[in-house]
Amino acid sequence: MIAVIDCGTTNTRIYITDKAGNVLYSGNKKVGVRDTSIHNTTAVLRKGVTDLYYSILAENHIREEEIEYVIASGMITSEIGLIEIPHLVAPVGIDELAGGIVKVEDDPDVLPIRRPIYFVRGIRNHYEKNARADSLRKIDFIRGEEVQCIGIIDSYPLDEAYSIVALSSHTKVMYIDRDKRIAGSITTISGQFYEALVDSSNLGKSIVPLEGEDPGGYGYEELIDIASDCVENAGLGRTMLMPRFMQVLLKSDSSERKIFIDAAIATDDMKAFSEMRNMGYTCKRYILYGQAERCRMYSYMLKQRFGDDLEVITIEDKEEIAMMTVKGSIRVIENMLRLQKKG
Repeated sequence: MIAVIDCGTTNTRIYITDKAGNVLYSGNKKVGVRDTSIHNTTAVLRKGVTDLYYSILAENHIREEEIEYVIASGMITSEIGLIEIPHLVAPVGIDELAGGIVKVEDDPDVLPIRRPIYFVRGIRNHYEKNARADSLRKIDFIRGEEVQCIGIIDSYPLDEAYSIVALSSHTKVMYIDRDKRIAGSITTISGQFYEALVDSSNLGKSIVPLEGEDPGGYGYEELIDIASDCVENAGLGRTMLMPRFMQVLLKSDSSERKIFIDAAIATDDMKAFSEMRNMGYTCKRYILYGQAERCRMYSYMLKQRFGDDLEVITIEDKEEIAMMTVKGSIRVIENMLRLQKKG
């Protein structure tokens, strides 16, 4: 059996699979690299990941010797993770990912798990060696999405270049070139931005359903177009006040205001897609993965911005998305082992 650790900012998930990548058992825990920032120590993250791993083994009566090895990816390799590993520099394909694996064994200071652990490196954009702040628009990195990309590339084989888009706490646009390499990425903080606005401003009141509210009768696409127009002409900051205007001064209900807010943030995200194209990463196909409503909205907006002939594929099922991490992680390690045998 194989253990796959997917460590994020706030949550860690561990899968126990067979050699073919079929998930046999899994578990998750609300622990991530944010805990390192909060507590100013990696101890909480280390204990959380270790406890989750051994609890899954215990609950399913698995002896640790039955785990051949562990694969870890995501924020666990960042400067606030358990082992800081420098990014690979794009373009990066499966061979480069395999060649960049860091193996850790019997090191409780990293992770007190008594099996070999293979850490998958993240990827950063290529930029000048002595880059300064005026190069910031070219700079970006990913950790964790690289194995998801490998899983998606395997599951959706396409001949031409295309972009894979993660819609979660961040929006990440990742360009896959003709050689099936991750050539570059651009990230926005849209998901966390939405949560911060809803939790820490009056905007949260606008999406709470109120009894007796009369809807404004707006269509879904109509609201998206109105929100987009407001962002493009009045700016995102002013547009984020408008749901309160809709609630207090106009006729609208909470679901309409929610669509408006989502569309305003998505409109701002569209600039990231334009940035990728300005950097030379043009394509006619996008694969979006994330929550169904966000996939639906971004699909509509991408076609509005770049043309109806755009092909957009969406992956909305949570389990399918999770399987991309598992499948990609195992493919990278299999490739590493194959290269080691050859060479």
